[in-house]
Amino acid sequence: MTVTKQKESAEKTITRRFCTFRLSGRLYGVDIQDVKEINTEIDFTPIFHAPKVIKGYINIRGQVYLLLDLRRIFGFEEQEVNKSNRVVLFMPEVGDPCGVMVDSIDDVVTVDEERIENRRKKQETHDGSDRRGIDVGVGVCKLKDELLIILDARKLLHSISR
Repeated sequence: MTVTKQKESAEKTITRRFCTFRLSGRLYGVDIQDVKEINTEIDFTPIFHAPKVIKGYINIRGQVYLLLDLRRIFGFEEQEVNKSNRVVLFMPEVGDPCGVMVDSIDDVVTVDEERIENRRKKQETHDGSDRRGIDVGVGVCKLKDELLIILDARKLLHSISR
């Protein structure tokens, strides 16, 4: 391949950056542009009579966010809150002020968009059952040592309102 063709193909390559986190030992990611901040504040106020996928409200510097429980959304076993848990807060453009509690935060990962594969239309739980037809996934991307499951932050809040 000539230098000119290599330049052209490099210019056509679109890369995406993902904020990655762990949940039940799996690696998940959301588009970095959808993330407002990652916070260590994990004190939340439960909302009684709310769906179990809603952990509660969390107050970060005077702003109140709805806190979603990804473990419940995906059907994973409940886990006690610990010091490695983090809250990923989403940008206002994603929807109502909301965030998700994750087991731990990983790195920001950059991948070529062409490497992202869309394998399924509905998110399945770890036991294989279909969770109300939730479609929050963008796709998967094989990294060097593991699989990155890419989520659409915009669809998370909408998935619980069904």
